[in-house]
Amino acid sequence: MLKALLFALFSTAALLAVVLLFAIDDTPLPSLNQGLTREDIQRAKQLLYVRPEERNQLKTVYLDQKDLNIAVSYLLDHFVENTTQVHFGQDRIDCQIAVFVPETLLGRYLDFSFSVRQVNDAIRLKSFKVGEISIPDPAANLVIPALVRNTPLNDYWQVLAQYVKNVRIGPQTLEIGYLGSIVDAAKQLVIRKHAEYPNLHLYQQQINDIVGRHDPSWRLSLIDLLQPLFASAYQNTREADAIQENRAIIIAVASYIYKRDLRRYLPLGLVYSKEYPVFAYKRVDIPQHFIASALLAAVDSSLLSEKMGVDKELGDARQGSGFSFIDLSADMAGTRFGRMAIASKTTARQLQKVMAETKDYSAIVPDVQDLPEQLDEADFKQRFENVGSKRYKDLISEIDKRLDNLPLYQSQ
Repeated sequence: MLKALLFALFSTAALLAVVLLFAIDDTPLPSLNQGLTREDIQRAKQLLYVRPEERNQLKTVYLDQKDLNIAVSYLLDHFVENTTQVHFGQDRIDCQIAVFVPETLLGRYLDFSFSVRQVNDAIRLKSFKVGEISIPDPAANLVIPALVRNTPLNDYWQVLAQYVKNVRIGPQTLEIGYLGSIVDAAKQLVIRKHAEYPNLHLYQQQINDIVGRHDPSWRLSLIDLLQPLFASAYQNTREADAIQENRAIIIAVASYIYKRDLRRYLPLGLVYSKEYPVFAYKRVDIPQHFIASALLAAVDSSLLSEKMGVDKELGDARQGSGFSFIDLSADMAGTRFGRMAIASKTTARQLQKVMAETKDYSAIVPDVQDLPEQLDEADFKQRFENVGSKRYKDLISEIDKRLDNLPLYQSQ
């Protein structure tokens, strides 16, 4: 019995080693992408937008090659860091996906390549490969869906199965027919996803205690919320749970700072006894931008967080309060903070330790009040031309340097 068990373990280890040898590479199959552009994000918003009166209607969207690349990359970013390329063939869609894995001697990319073809009213996988390992088509069409249905991806699979009514591959477009109510179902998935944080309600209650004791004659500082929560996590939770706890803290602080705005999406269930604005450098917009970007980086999509900050500021330049490099700096700081919070168990634990001892918000957001703001579209074009100009990039580099000078981010 013992010999059989040892043989099975050795065989499994040997098989895994062979699989890794042929599956992991130091060069990704698709070329590394540079993230989504402002135009990509605007297009994604258009594709995802559903008017209230369309919630119970059947909608049809037609995705060309660029749209499909945006959609696949965006969806995968919710689960793993990746780089993706999707191409339309004559009667198929060819996909190449590289998933980033912890760096090994073999490399740090796990490559997948496959085609999807229309067979009558069904979609079938063809030529599925993991690295250099080919999986026969019949096996791929049985195993891959089974794996999805028996992993956390099953919730998303079920939503797609229920709300997507038609998928058809055309010569250069993918036609998808779906019920508009898929938007509400997706929001519920977000809520259930956040339910995996069992201590979230404890951090929210801790915020309730903090604001209940706060002297209203003083401004409530961003660090007044973050420091006690990270101190609590460092003292009362394990390093193994550090990433999960950091996410819960960021969700809790975001739920207080944004209050009604995020209550539609997060499992709050707590009515705060006092609701004060939260300040940094005597401004409320800096904490808002910081925590929103931290939330995106730590919980949702790190790839989009900085891009969405730029996108929002350009929108403000056209029709809002004006482009603000101060707000954009807070976005960049929040993105770094959010990424650091989930980088690894060790880094997440170190962040808890440092934040438990941090007394001032200047440790996480540099003083950027000397930077330009309230630039309308004409002012922005006159001073910086566009986001690709040397003057714009030089100012972004200056912001990066100020962030680099903060001890907290030097350890990244």
